[in-house]
Parts: sequence; C-alpha cells; structure tokens
Amino acid sequence: MQQLNSSNSSLIAPVATENLIGSSVLAVCFILGVPGNIAVMVRLSGWLKRGSFTPRLMLSLAVSDLLTLIPLPLWIWALLHEWVFSWVLCKLLSYMMFLSFYCSVLCVVLMSLQRYIQVLHPEKWNKLGRKGKKILLSGMWMLSAVFSCYALVQHNLSSDRGGRFQCMLIFHNEAERVATLTWEIIIFVASFTIVSYFYFHLHRGVNNSDFFSSNSLTKLVTRIVVCFFIIWIPHQILNIVIIFAAFTGNDNLLRSAVSGENVTRALAFINSCVNPFLYAFSARARQQGNSRNR
Repeated sequence: MQQLNSSNSSLIAPVATENLIGSSVLAVCFILGVPGNIAVMVRLSGWLKRGSFTPRLMLSLAVSDLLTLIPLPLWIWALLHEWVFSWVLCKLLSYMMFLSFYCSVLCVVLMSLQRYIQVLHPEKWNKLGRKGKKILLSGMWMLSAVFSCYALVQHNLSSDRGGRFQCMLIFHNEAERVATLTWEIIIFVASFTIVSYFYFHLHRGVNNSDFFSSNSLTKLVTRIVVCFFIIWIPHQILNIVIIFAAFTGNDNLLRSAVSGENVTRALAFINSCVNPFLYAFSARARQQGNSRNR
C-alpha cells in the first residue's frame, strides 16, 4: 500500500523544468527517429548483396540508433514520473544505451577511415577483403560492448533530488565521477580528432582529383561530422563543468550542472534521430555521383 501511494503521488507531483525539456526532446526523437531508422534499414537490406562495406556500416549505425531510441518511452515516463520498472531492466537499458552511443561514435570514425582509404588509396582497401571487413565490423561492436561495461556497474535505482525513484548513475565518490566523465571526454575528443583528420585529408585529395572534381559529397560528409560535433558538444561541456566543480568543491555549481544532465543527454539522442536522414541522403548523393560517372 505504501508503494502504491508513492507511485500515485509521483503521478501528481510537479515535474522539474529540466525533466520536462528532456522528455519533450526524447519524444520528438522517438517519433522521428524510430521510423526513420527502420526505413533506412529496409532500404539498406537490398544493398547488402552487392558486398559494399559502406551500406553495412550504415546498417550498423541504423541498428545502434534504433537500439537507442526504442526504449525512450520508458525513459520519458521515468522523467515525468519515476522509474517503476525492475532493477534488471534499469541495468539492461542503461547498458544498451551506452552500447549504442559508443557504437555510433565508432561507426562514424570507421566511416571516415573507410572513405579516406577507399577514395584515395583504393588498392589498400581492396587488399582488406571480405574477411577483413567483417573483422572491422565485429571489432567495432565488441569494442563498444567493452567501453559500455561501466554502465552495468554505475547505473542503479536511487532517489533523485525531488524524491523520485530513478534509474541513474550512482558514483561512490567524486574521484569515480571525475574518472568516468574524463573517460567520456577523452573518447569524444579522440574520435572527433580522428574523424576531422581523415575528412580534412579526404577533402584535399578529392579537390586534387579530376575524377572527384565535384566536391558535393565531400561537403555532405563534412556536414555529418559538424552535426555530430554540434549535437554532442553541449554534453561534453557539461562534463567539463562537473569535473571543474568536483575539483574545486563548488557544491552549488555541481548540483546545477548535474541537474542539467537530463537536458544534455536528451539532446545527444538527436544524433540517433538525425543520423538516418544524413546517411540516407549521403547514400543517395553517392548513387547519383556513380550514375553520372558511368
């Protein structure tokens, strides 16, 4: 009876502004992203028989994005009310969310590497063969699974500042918080640096090539990188603020920054929502370019 009363009170309790913003963003991402990624997966399924590596990467990205977006109704409910689901589901969905995020990051990195080698050094790419490409894809998923392991340990059920029962990151001390956020920042900075490096040299190589005289595709992949960076940068800035607050012992700044995590994490889901449109358009531009060159 006490648990029932607690659940009923959570339904009528006022919702924090950051939770309202976060849940609204997540709802839009779910409505647009789920059908968008499913449409991309259906379209790509007809291209896999050609043996091209790019559609397989795009399919992996669509799968990881779909895994991120499908559980959003549960997270939206938790933001507006509280977590009424099991401890096991909290662990599982948290791990799946981080797995999808890391897979999305590594997929973008691998796409930049693949496009750079295939366009500017096609003989090296052809030497890789089907087996090498399968190893790259499998390695990407396995590495994502390893990177996400801390989500199983650190996510647990606890009460937030408003007294609501939530599935959330629980740190035993500030050192653990700083170490976790620093790791996320390192992954982000390293990934963005690698992607920027390959696309910069790809841009130079494409412009110096007669065959690739049209740089429309280069501009498109550049927009993909810029979009990826813009969407993720608010969350990484907030991570830096939290680390600074933890080091300086500024409790007010730390509480304010932590309360804003729901908003920046929700904004990060936009990447999974936008990706199918960007990569589908990229594939269409590539097809049009190939038809012109025939």
